[in-house]
Amino acid sequence: MQHRLAILTVMLCALIHVSAWGVTADDLTTISRSYTFTADEYTDNGTSEWIAHTLYADGRIFTPTGNTVAQSKGRSVIHGQSHLNCLRLKNVQNRLVFRVADTCTITFYTEIREERGVIVSKHDRTRTSDPYYAMQPANSPVWSIHLDEAGTYYLSGYGGDYFIAGFSIVLPDDGSVPDKPVVRYFDANGKLLGRDTAETGAALTYRYAVSDLTIPAGQVFRGWRNGDERKVAEGTPVTDDISLFAKATDIEVAAVGNYFCYDMAKDNFYPEDHELLTVSGGTYHSNLGWSFNNGGSIAVQVAGCAVVIIMTDGEPTTYRYEGAATTLTFNPKQEEYVRGVKVYNVATIPAKNDAGYYVISAGDGAALLLMLETAQDGDKIFLPDGTYDLGHETLTPIHASISLIGQSMDGVLIVNHPIYSGMNCAETLVLQADNIYVQDLSIRCDVSYPTSLAHGVGIAVQVQGDKCIFKHVSLQGNQDTYYSNGSATQRGYIEDCRIEGTVDYICGGGDIWFENVLLYNNARKNDDVIIAPATKAATRYGYVFNRCTIDGVAGQTGRWHLGRGWKHSPAGTWLNTTCKLPPSPQGYTHMNAGLKVRFHEFNTRMADDTMITGHNIIGLHYAADSDPIYLDNAGIYTYANVVKGADKWDAAALAAQVKANPAAIDAEATYLVEDNGAFVAILKGAQLTAEHKSKTIRQANGRGGFGEGTKY
Repeated sequence: MQHRLAILTVMLCALIHVSAWGVTADDLTTISRSYTFTADEYTDNGTSEWIAHTLYADGRIFTPTGNTVAQSKGRSVIHGQSHLNCLRLKNVQNRLVFRVADTCTITFYTEIREERGVIVSKHDRTRTSDPYYAMQPANSPVWSIHLDEAGTYYLSGYGGDYFIAGFSIVLPDDGSVPDKPVVRYFDANGKLLGRDTAETGAALTYRYAVSDLTIPAGQVFRGWRNGDERKVAEGTPVTDDISLFAKATDIEVAAVGNYFCYDMAKDNFYPEDHELLTVSGGTYHSNLGWSFNNGGSIAVQVAGCAVVIIMTDGEPTTYRYEGAATTLTFNPKQEEYVRGVKVYNVATIPAKNDAGYYVISAGDGAALLLMLETAQDGDKIFLPDGTYDLGHETLTPIHASISLIGQSMDGVLIVNHPIYSGMNCAETLVLQADNIYVQDLSIRCDVSYPTSLAHGVGIAVQVQGDKCIFKHVSLQGNQDTYYSNGSATQRGYIEDCRIEGTVDYICGGGDIWFENVLLYNNARKNDDVIIAPATKAATRYGYVFNRCTIDGVAGQTGRWHLGRGWKHSPAGTWLNTTCKLPPSPQGYTHMNAGLKVRFHEFNTRMADDTMITGHNIIGLHYAADSDPIYLDNAGIYTYANVVKGADKWDAAALAAQVKANPAAIDAEATYLVEDNGAFVAILKGAQLTAEHKSKTIRQANGRGGFGEGTKY
């Protein structure tokens, strides 16, 4: 098929002259194809100045401004002329979206950086699934891809910031359409398998079988889906181009610790895709859920003890079952819609003991999820040593002012395995309530580990609440490991903890005090960055680190920075810091230009006590009125000012540990009993008996955390 072509070159420079490329505004308005360019503000990071149609609208090209400009990032040659790389797509967080009505070719002119490039996808990588149409070789400065179907495309960077000087779109403008519909097939890993053409209106016949697909171990093929995740059956008339995606999900197993959530309010929910769920006499109604006739049922297989929650358009109903593995059958009312079913396979159903704790069976991730969902203000949840695997669950909320207490930081691991990385996407836990207390455990977002399914932003905790405390906690992630995301007046306290990551692994806002925390820089081919504050101007102090230690893998020696500003008025102060791993000579780097940063240091030293005095922000494109780096003293940035505030909230006192005195047992105090490191019981002092003699006891503080052990 012959097409008359029109060429549109979009230049992303500080000043754009359209006529320089032989394309005038009149030329642009004559293009008959329906397409737009849209810049995104999904995370308010790197593209915060953009709005819809800023690149192309009404026949005019507009210049990106503000945080999108990155003029110090090198140059690219476009049609023989050199141009600055002015547009930045941050890894995963930012993307361009464009729509085309027919085939087109897109060419990128970019800066070469090792293992960096762009993914062109038919799906929004940051929010839903992640099949990609094509991936640019990172070492190619000029790269073209032919897109042979109409639709919306998402351009996202990968492997770090991606800098573009310009890109060209070549598309037909004569109004012609393909002679026949095209059917494209994508493997379960998102890669294009191949394509077919069909006669208009012909019945669909699958070209590929299961044997042609790449199905990960432990998963099973669930059918071909369209871009909305709806199944497309053989025999469906093919009237337009269509993309079919092979859907594969985990094989469901009824085992202790496994949790399943069936969202029946979605129109792409299919009971036949689930080994442990059977739906009879019901039909999908709308986003209200499923309706059932008289005698209709929902049956779920459980491992033994289980809690099943039936969610309806009214109040949810909770069922508790204790016994052997079985199938539980429920008969919904005809007058209600079932929106979903949650199944918690637990070793034992948690119950509050005499000491006021909910003790979870060791390693029971389902019981932990159940307790976090049902907890009330003041509850204390205790986790004996073990791994609490939350599976692919993300953004698990803690919505009550609870105490989450582990037996030990190194022995208790709460971990999730996100399928997709990203902020507000992959988080292990989200602390929504105020006054949450966490002690003696580790929280890991698995995107940063070799067995993970995703890579990139991996947040162990997002803290939205005020006055949350972490004591003896290890936070493990990659980018944005700890994310404080509360109000401008948010306060937090982190003591005797370990936080690890690679870039911006402590980020967000609020006045947060870090006391005696180990900050660990993990391996990364590029430089590590510890903090990326997004402190509001109304927030007085920001992140304050006191007596903290910085260490990391040897490969990051001299290749890590204390911080860089994210947005607003970034504030980070380092007091009495010990660096076991030498930092970069400048000490800081930058992300967004023009920010007034409040970065400070006082008494920063190497492990051999050598003072570090050379850090600066010269040449980093921060505002001229940014604060000087070095403080004469730490008089303003004190615990009393930053943490206590006007209401005298004394987080350090709340987190203080109590050492048990075997000679003076307090009958009303609470004690953890251990036998050679193994959990025995949590008891009131009055409940300790001769059988506990020679065992180790640890006394609880007011928030339920247990102090140093001693023989009873």
